[in-house]
Amino acid sequence: MSKVVLITGCSTGIGRHLAQQLTQLGYTVVATARKVESLDDLSVALRLRLDVTQSDSVNQAVAHTLQQFGRIDVLINNAGYTMLGALEEVSAKQTQQVFDVNVFGALRMIRAVVTHMRKQQSGRIINISSIAGKLSTPVNGTYSATKFALEALSDALHMELAPFGIQVVLIEPGAIKTHFDGTAQSHARDILLNMESPYRTLYKQSDQFAASMRKDEPGPEVVSEVIEQAMEAVRPKTRYLAAIPVSGRLVIYLRDFVWGFVLRQMFKINPMEMQP
Repeated sequence: MSKVVLITGCSTGIGRHLAQQLTQLGYTVVATARKVESLDDLSVALRLRLDVTQSDSVNQAVAHTLQQFGRIDVLINNAGYTMLGALEEVSAKQTQQVFDVNVFGALRMIRAVVTHMRKQQSGRIINISSIAGKLSTPVNGTYSATKFALEALSDALHMELAPFGIQVVLIEPGAIKTHFDGTAQSHARDILLNMESPYRTLYKQSDQFAASMRKDEPGPEVVSEVIEQAMEAVRPKTRYLAAIPVSGRLVIYLRDFVWGFVLRQMFKINPMEMQP
């Protein structure tokens, strides 16, 4: 049987395109979304309702996948959204909600599948991060904080799970043309349109900058191709960049190379030495 791939957040954007692409390539794809009816026109092996903020929903989706196919070879944590606004004006509840999806949602999924991957002595976890997980900008601090957190968790998991044959990979896209920006605007509408806000000039500047970036945005297929590379590599890299300019890539590669070297010296873990 082909490899079983469980993907979160498949209703639109990267997750949707990826589910279609991997199915065409012969993978057994389990596509999930909070509103399962949004997946009705997706031709995949299995479509499931999944709310990553609910432990019962996560456990049911994983159990259903295992019952149907007997294994999960790849988990792709793609579900996520952003909350725009100056940190002062994004409420504690809004901040908690973004963290619950982007960070704790990914953790719930990882905890649910790792036990089974350890029994298989194989598996690959691919976390969809962002350039915002490397560089934080005004008005996007809440989202960046969640992606910085996901980067840190992934670095730790990369070392912790390697002895069990489980590989952890980060995908770091730049600006991509999806419904993501529109969703972000709708979530933060009351904040961004508040004419009494002391940050209204900053919001205008941020919107102008985002509009200029959208002119050259590639589609989600660019990210899907990079994820495919990460899935098919025998020894995948810890990180893969997608849709990021050369100058930005150079800075990030240098920083990651140095930090990766330090970690390898501190924790000499051989992924080939499998624990029972």
